[in-house]
Amino acid sequence: MKSLERVLGPERYSRIRNTSVLMVGAGGIGCELLKNLILCGFGTIHAVDLDTITLSNLNRQFLFRQKDIDQSKSLTVVKAVQNFNYNDCKLEGHHGNIMDTEKFPIEWWDQFSYIFNALDNLEARRYVNKMALFLRKPLMESGTTGFDGQIQPIFPYVTECFECQPKVTPKTYPVCTIRSTPSQPIHCITWAKEFLYHQLFDESEDKTQDQRRQLESETSDRQEIDNLLRESNELAELRRMVSEPGSQFAQELIHKIFQVDIERLVNIESLWRTRKVPEPLDLSELQHELDALLQEPRSQTILVKDTSTWTLLENLYVLIRASESLQKRISSGEESCVPFDKDDEDSLNFVVAAANLRSVVFHIDPKTKFDIKQIAGNIIPAIATTNAIISGFSVLASLPFYDQEPRSRGDFGPVPQTSSTVFTSIRPNKYVTAAALSQPSPSCPACSLSARGILHVSQKDAPTLGQLVEIIKKKYGYEDIALILGKAKLIYDVDFDDNVDRSVLEVAGFVSGELLQVQDDNDELENLEFYISLGDKNELPELVLRQKVKEKEKVKENEENGTGESNNGALEPVEIIDDEVEEPPTKRQKISDIID
Repeated sequence: MKSLERVLGPERYSRIRNTSVLMVGAGGIGCELLKNLILCGFGTIHAVDLDTITLSNLNRQFLFRQKDIDQSKSLTVVKAVQNFNYNDCKLEGHHGNIMDTEKFPIEWWDQFSYIFNALDNLEARRYVNKMALFLRKPLMESGTTGFDGQIQPIFPYVTECFECQPKVTPKTYPVCTIRSTPSQPIHCITWAKEFLYHQLFDESEDKTQDQRRQLESETSDRQEIDNLLRESNELAELRRMVSEPGSQFAQELIHKIFQVDIERLVNIESLWRTRKVPEPLDLSELQHELDALLQEPRSQTILVKDTSTWTLLENLYVLIRASESLQKRISSGEESCVPFDKDDEDSLNFVVAAANLRSVVFHIDPKTKFDIKQIAGNIIPAIATTNAIISGFSVLASLPFYDQEPRSRGDFGPVPQTSSTVFTSIRPNKYVTAAALSQPSPSCPACSLSARGILHVSQKDAPTLGQLVEIIKKKYGYEDIALILGKAKLIYDVDFDDNVDRSVLEVAGFVSGELLQVQDDNDELENLEFYISLGDKNELPELVLRQKVKEKEKVKENEENGTGESNNGALEPVEIIDDEVEEPPTKRQKISDIID
């Protein structure tokens, strides 16, 4: 401990030892990050993750062993690091979804001085970003893809938040392309996983009308629409065969999907005027060789040939074996359905073989099992060394925050001006680069609204909706307001006062963790957003609202200043705000492109 104190400095060391931090995610980056937090002596560390350990995690998540498979990640990492917890850090693991407002209420979040993200999905990242904004807590974003990595320190309302830059959304493909006219391997893989496998083995519901509407929005070819709907109805019959022990499900599946369905598609001449016509599979010429392959015990080795491209016969063999295994699991009553999982060999083998057979039919080059697993499982290339480097930068970049005495909420002192976003890569002369933190984007959907706070409501003595309206108007200076609950549920405005005499607790959806937006009907003060917290007190946060600048006044002001430009209703601060933040760098990388 003495050596660590000398490295960090006595004052910083003391603050770190007496603080509590949150780490969200205990996977590739999380394992490395927890190690670093412990070795730096952080007093209390909470780790949250909802996942369990799988075999595919072991190559890069060094705190896990084969004996840990199927165990909770968060609980396992807390135990695993005890062997080198030399600084006697207090560790708490939480197995659960960080977005669970009952398990992790906003009061629970408030105990932490710093939040470290080690997540691998956008939804959870956006949620953690939102909590950091409400509580004005510093947040460290991090992510890796192969050799590329990035950290982004976020200081709410002072620097860019996670949502300030647009995020890349997952690419989708038209249904008609996937089901009628595939031209790329991804089309066949998506068809095999999202359509065929889901219809046969996963939870299913009748969405015929929705399907028809979607198809009609994509094509006006009535023959194609009718054919696709007919295919879906026939798949429902095949699904019933799955639960019947001893049925010839696999053989019927191959005959229908790769011969009958393709023959019907070929007859829709309008589809093939500019495309190469698909060729139905004729199993009559292959049946003898296929039967021999099925009877040969050594054929099982095909299933482990992950990096070799399977032949047509091998794909047929794998599809039959996978179908039989899935059928046995469901017909025996062991499982009512088998959702696709990249680590479930039966479901993966089915998707690989079905995708490759469809590729053959449509004259597309097939893929290896290894390649299809990456695509179907949405696996981002992960390298343990990159995770280690990025987690190291995450902790190092957080240390300056502890160089100063604790400040009031949202007061970060000079730290944001001296902090940097860090990038790693294997490009020459750019192995490690840094860029100054940028100011928040005025158009950011998250942090452009700075008037946020926690609305505490007593469960024993809750106000009526009308009383709450009057309290909000009096406290913040509004004349007339509208209240929006959640994303778009209007619960009050001057023309809708049906609920004013009811307790807010009787208003449907008024629960802990929900958002309540206050809109100024006179369009003079900025909007306000509350995070609802039900407890033992009634309390509104202390907030200073900003005055909206009228368009004509802004035009006049700009003309007087010689700019001649309007600011389109921007908010003018009533109080003086320190804007001495460095200019944003000219070249930035989107953190949404990099995930764990």
